[in-house]
Amino acid sequence: MTLLSIVGDDISRIIPLLYAYKDQIKQHILLCDDDPGNYARAKMLQKGMQKFSSRHTLGWYTKIISTNEDSAEDIKNVAQKQFKSNEGLWLNATDGYPAVTILLSDLVRKEGGKILSYDHFDNDLHTIEPDGSMTTEKLASKIDIESYLILLNYEIQTKHNRVELLPRKKYILELYQKESLFKKVRNAVVAQALGQHVQFDLSMAGNMLEILYHLKIVDEQYNLIRSQQKVLQGDLLEEYVFWLCEALYPDDILMGVKIDFDDEQSEPHAQYRVMNEFDILMTHNNRIYTVECKFSKELDGLEIIYKYDAIIDYFGKASKAIIANISSKPKESYMGSKASGNFKRSTLRRARLAGVSVYHESQINVIKFQNLVQNFFHINKNI
Repeated sequence: MTLLSIVGDDISRIIPLLYAYKDQIKQHILLCDDDPGNYARAKMLQKGMQKFSSRHTLGWYTKIISTNEDSAEDIKNVAQKQFKSNEGLWLNATDGYPAVTILLSDLVRKEGGKILSYDHFDNDLHTIEPDGSMTTEKLASKIDIESYLILLNYEIQTKHNRVELLPRKKYILELYQKESLFKKVRNAVVAQALGQHVQFDLSMAGNMLEILYHLKIVDEQYNLIRSQQKVLQGDLLEEYVFWLCEALYPDDILMGVKIDFDDEQSEPHAQYRVMNEFDILMTHNNRIYTVECKFSKELDGLEIIYKYDAIIDYFGKASKAIIANISSKPKESYMGSKASGNFKRSTLRRARLAGVSVYHESQINVIKFQNLVQNFFHINKNI
């Protein structure tokens, strides 16, 4: 069986279907328009498919065919050639342009083939049989983060998974069970290391300093290990949020994921390639999500929304992001569309339109935050 996939404007929509049929379908044809931009997307997908096939020893055969989407004759000629050279043909119309999809669907069904169309937002797979009957079912396969990125021809440079982080979990949760006290201890430890006035008596720290010692942030005398200042002032929040999200049972979750979005052939020098690091990445029901953790009093809300609106586009139009900013008490707590400190009402509306939500508080309310993650990312939902 050969899968003919129409390459459109968002190749990420094709990824879950390729993953779901990875063991059944070995022959893949990518049909694209002769427009250079469309061909470049097809080439990117092909490279990702080849890497994925090689890594999992799947033996995929991949081929790109370009056609003129404005010419019905050209489209039909291309299709007829594929029918002659392949015993069976299924059409993946998920990302297809309307005219191409309509023409090919009719031809494929006449030849006894099926039409597959995947709804990335609802995780529904629609299958049209040769007789015109249609079935709809949830896509049962659950793609992991690394597979999703490889198929998009991206490479993970660094990452931390649950197993690596698990030995630190009990200490992280204990710190944030007394978040107000932890903030005072954290500020005092940093001030002491910088030779500044310490406003909090560290003899009142309880077991906080012992926990920080177990986390290798302070030494035996409870002095800050200077290389760990960034960890203390930001990365611990990232770990805590990781465990809050992990408790919701996404299909896959990673922390501190640095991704190379570029192509080695286009830019062989790593220092010049396009890279970004994500605090937390999750996949659930074949969609990819990110949670970015900030600890800043002076965060420019509009700037950060623009930044993540652009970045999540690398993952496709179905991706979403949550920005969790923990700072001094905001003017109003963020719920729904209320303005909140660094995030004006218009900024929050812009964020929602871009697939970005904001959690902005002086400290994390576990229930409120987890509800936001569940509802915004559709985790533990039926879609």
